[in-house]
Amino acid sequence: MKTVTTALLGGMLLVTSASNAQPGGGFGFGPGVGGGFPGAELVLEHMADYLDLTDAQRDSIAAIVETVKPEAQALREQARSNRETMQTLDASNVDYDVVLNEVAISNGDLATQATLLFAEVRRDIGEVLTAEQLEKLENARERRRDAGKSRFRRG
Repeated sequence: MKTVTTALLGGMLLVTSASNAQPGGGFGFGPGVGGGFPGAELVLEHMADYLDLTDAQRDSIAAIVETVKPEAQALREQARSNRETMQTLDASNVDYDVVLNEVAISNGDLATQATLLFAEVRRDIGEVLTAEQLEKLENARERRRDAGKSRFRRG
């Protein structure tokens, strides 16, 4: 079955990448979202409305997201710890290169784990959606990608 590919977080993460419904149709973090990344509940609500999910589909997707929450939270916590380490890292410290290397390796591992987790969620959600819903979601993703390209084009 065709997999669902949504915009990210990648993550992250997860279903939270499937963002807010936009006025022109589709998903994305548009104006007025506010200062933070919306929670999975808000994203699921918008996704459910946009794709006209049945109650059973809503429940299935909510269960998928709930299942991966602990792992996603652990990844976010480690990423936060790495950021804090980098913010407080003193370049004059004799262990600077060692700590920097450890954080870099950890960040690479986190990116890999987040990518795999996101792909698992994407696959599982794809199995819940109908072919029409998958097509609608993919079309929305393509519109968001095209809009992003034009926004960042030099010229």
